[in-house]
Amino acid sequence: MLSSVLETCVPRPEILAGDLSLDLFAAKLRLVVEGNAPQTYQQPEKFFANTFETNGLKCLIEEVFGRLTGIDVGSPVIRLETSFGGGKTHDELALWHIAKKGREIQGLDRFVDNLEKIPACPIQVAAVDGRDIDPESGTYHSETGITTYTLWGYRDWE
Repeated sequence: MLSSVLETCVPRPEILAGDLSLDLFAAKLRLVVEGNAPQTYQQPEKFFANTFETNGLKCLIEEVFGRLTGIDVGSPVIRLETSFGGGKTHDELALWHIAKKGREIQGLDRFVDNLEKIPACPIQVAAVDGRDIDPESGTYHSETGITTYTLWGYRDWE
């Protein structure tokens, strides 16, 4: 007979202390790109330390960076398909951090079998979450004072 979840899993300290912040469940790519996310998502080492190395995430990382480094051949377009809460944003954050920091992320070897597939240095990357684009009211970017209304405006702002 299998043990129950309550018998085999130990809740994280913030859960036991009642200090769990709801923003930890609402990762936003834009906030990480802008440098304004909670540290759990903003700092690559913390992000990867708190992330379980699923086969799906490992495969995605190897496929994306294997293609970018030319070690592997793969599709130039990858469609992330999961239900709500299935990890799409988490996958995007993992790719963002690896693109920005390369091999210098501590603990990255849990997610990649061949670290040669990971760039040795940061690469240029741009990221846009379509949910953040508001064609009616626009998206105001406080650091530049620019308001963008379309994907093209967003691209030019970056």
